[in-house]
Amino acid sequence: MGRRLPPLNALRAFDIAARTRTFSAAARELRVSQGAVSRHITQLEAHLGVTLFHRDRREARLTAAGIAYSEAVVAALDRVEQATQALLEGQHRRALRLKLFPSVAIKWLIARLAEFHARHREIDVRLTTTPTLVRLDPEEDDFTIQIGTLPQAGIQHDPLIAVELIPVCAPGYLRRSGLVADPSDLLRHVLVSSVRRQRDWQVWFQGAGVGLARGPSGSTFANSAMAYQAAIDGMGVAMAQKELVRDDLAGGRLVPAFPLYVPSGETYYLASAENCRFPEDATAFRRWILSHSSLPAAPPVPI
Repeated sequence: MGRRLPPLNALRAFDIAARTRTFSAAARELRVSQGAVSRHITQLEAHLGVTLFHRDRREARLTAAGIAYSEAVVAALDRVEQATQALLEGQHRRALRLKLFPSVAIKWLIARLAEFHARHREIDVRLTTTPTLVRLDPEEDDFTIQIGTLPQAGIQHDPLIAVELIPVCAPGYLRRSGLVADPSDLLRHVLVSSVRRQRDWQVWFQGAGVGLARGPSGSTFANSAMAYQAAIDGMGVAMAQKELVRDDLAGGRLVPAFPLYVPSGETYYLASAENCRFPEDATAFRRWILSHSSLPAAPPVPI
């Protein structure tokens, strides 16, 4: 069943006339003749079957029915105006799309995003995580944080984080399970890692001068953030990427099980598309995030 609405132009004229209390003022606001306003009001009264105004030469006074109807119309038009404004603001709200690994989001980026939003309240950053290989798709992403680079036309790759490995554990764990005087002592402990970074233990032991016939066994988790949390909870020693546990080390939630950093040879890169939907916003975000990197930025991609 269709809506039984009054003529909308007449309704608008009524709203203004009720507010200004004269048809002449309503005519000036609507930029029509006073006669046009009068005809609109007459049309609306005929549609409703009630008299809305007491008319005289100086003033158009609302009747009791007109007062009640005006209150309802004002409330309804206010809701329409608010909904329209919200829709327009939503359409113009800027959202940069960023795809990255879950652990980089949880352990590194999210803790820093509050600073970006404090500086750029008009820019939203929409995060998407994936446990698989991250590669920038300009149709879906404005940025990615990924390990390594793949040749892509029109894509800028800026080095962001050099991966350095260090074994970490909860502060009280070594007191309960035995101190580590030599890197090989760690082989007696519960070793924690993520499914996709199990080789990190082998890389670290090799860098520490400990020969292994095969990679050490231990407990594995779906991602590094879960492995680090297991270490915080006292489960064992996790092989960590230094930058991803920097805040945990500074906050005392984790401590080095043995104070040796071993470079993995990997680097996280910020990849960005030169044809971003919001180039000014993208420039601001790129400048901000690279300010948190100790690595030199790459030269711009030639256009």
